[in-house]
Amino acid sequence: MAFGGWVSRRTVSFLLVLSLVASSVSVPVAAQATAEPPSVSISVERSVGDSSKVQYRLEFETPRRTFWLINYTGNVVSSKGFVTDQTKNSNYALRWDGKTRSPSVTVVADANAGSRQEYAATDEWVLAPTPKLSVAWLPRENGEWSYSHPLQDDYSDSSVEFIDSGVLGSAFTYVGKYDEHTHRADGQRFRMIVGGGATPANSPRKVLESLGTASEHFPGEPPNEVLLIVLPDPIWRGGYASPEYDEIWVHKAARLSDPQNLWIHEYVHTRQSFKLSDRMRWFREASAAYFASDLTIRQGRTSQSTVARTLSAKQYDGAVLSKPNTWVNREVPYYQGALVLWALDAKIQTVTDGKRSLMDVFDRINRHDGVVTYADFEKIVADVAGQSIDSWLAEHVTTTTNPVVGELEGGIGEGKTDGSRTVDDSTGGKASAGKSGNSDGERPPAMTSDSPSTLMLWGGLGLIGLMFGLTIAQYVLGMVGRLQSKREK
Repeated sequence: MAFGGWVSRRTVSFLLVLSLVASSVSVPVAAQATAEPPSVSISVERSVGDSSKVQYRLEFETPRRTFWLINYTGNVVSSKGFVTDQTKNSNYALRWDGKTRSPSVTVVADANAGSRQEYAATDEWVLAPTPKLSVAWLPRENGEWSYSHPLQDDYSDSSVEFIDSGVLGSAFTYVGKYDEHTHRADGQRFRMIVGGGATPANSPRKVLESLGTASEHFPGEPPNEVLLIVLPDPIWRGGYASPEYDEIWVHKAARLSDPQNLWIHEYVHTRQSFKLSDRMRWFREASAAYFASDLTIRQGRTSQSTVARTLSAKQYDGAVLSKPNTWVNREVPYYQGALVLWALDAKIQTVTDGKRSLMDVFDRINRHDGVVTYADFEKIVADVAGQSIDSWLAEHVTTTTNPVVGELEGGIGEGKTDGSRTVDDSTGGKASAGKSGNSDGERPPAMTSDSPSTLMLWGGLGLIGLMFGLTIAQYVLGMVGRLQSKREK
C-alpha cells in the first residue's frame, strides 16, 4: 500500500527528522537529576594570635556537580580546590575547580566589627558575628539556581565541631565555656547560653518563664526557637537582637524588674516581621520599648508611675519621630516613641471600649504586605480604632509635640489582655512567622553540566544526528515518490 493514501511525504520526512534529532541530543541523565549541595563539616575555633577573631573551616565532601561560594561577609583567608570567578552580577566569588577532592575554605570573623557595641572579646571568651556565606549549586531542570547557607540553619547536611567549646548561631558565634538552660513555652523552645562565667541578675529559670509568659500576649506564630546569650563585661551594658534569626544577647546585669526590661525588649524584636519606610523607622524600637514596659507591668514587676518617670526622664527638644535626621541620638524612639505609643494605645482602647489595642496595630503591621509607610500606618490605626486618628498622629509623629505624661490614662499595663487569644482578627490571616530579609538575587553564570567538554560532545552528536536524519529523509522522500508514481500508473 502506498504511503500517499493516508499521510503526506512531508509529514513522513518531518517525523523521521524529529525522532532522530531528539534521540541524538538528549541531555545525560546525570545532568537531569535534581542537584543537592555537598555535605559540609564545619570546625570553629579562635584564631591563633588574635583573640578577637573566630575562624571557621568548611570542608565539603567531593561534589558531584559544580558549586559556588558567594555573598560571604567574613574574610576568606585560605581555600583549597576553589578558583576565583565572578557571578552574573560581576561580584567576586569562589568556584569549585571541578577536580579537587574535599575542597575547603577558611573564613574569619572579627569581634571588633560594627560599632564595637554588638560584639566583644576577652582572653576567656569571644562573641563574634557569624559570617554569611551562600552555597550556589547547579540548577534544576527549570534552570533556577539553588542557594543555601552552611553557617546558618537552613543547610540540608552539615556538622559543626568546636575545637574547644562554643555555640554557633545564625547571627552570633560564642566561643568559650558556658552553661546552657532550656525552656519550652507557647510553642517555642528558649535556649539560654550563659557565657564568660556570668551570673545573671535574675535566675535563668525566672527569665525563661517571664519570656514564655510575654510570648502569650503576641498574635501570630512564635519562632520555633529563640537563642539567648548572657555575657558579662566588657560587652556593652544593654542588649542586641537579630530579628531575622531570632537570636539575642543581653548583659548579665539586666533585670526583669527594670521598667525598660531588656529581656522582653529584645524578645519583642524576634516578633517583628515588618519592613519599615524611613518615616516609620522609629516604630521598631518604640514598639519594643513600649511592649517591654507594658508586659513588665502586667507581670507585676514594675508600675505605671515608675515607667512614666523613666520614659519622661529624657527630653528631646526638636526631635520629630518621622524625621530621623532630627534625632539628637538613637535613644529618641526608646523614650519619645514609647510615650507616643502609650498615648496611642490608651486612645485606641478608649474609643473601642477596650476591645482593641495597640497590639492589634502591631499585628496588622506585621501582616502588611511590603514596606510599611506612614500612610499605611495611618490606615491601620484608623481600621483598628474604627475612626480616623490622622490629626492626632500627625501632631505626635510628624511634629515635635509630645504627650503630657500626667494626662495619660489607661493603655499601658491595663485593660484587656492583648494576646493572640484576644487580638481582633477581622481582616483574617495571622502574623508571619518568617523574618524580613533581602534575597541576594545574584546568580552564577548559567551552567548545565560539570564539564564544558560534555556540552561540546552532546552538541556534536546532535549535529551529526541532524545531518544523518536529513539524508534518511531524502531517501524516504524518493521512495514515497516512486511508490506514488507506480500507484498512479
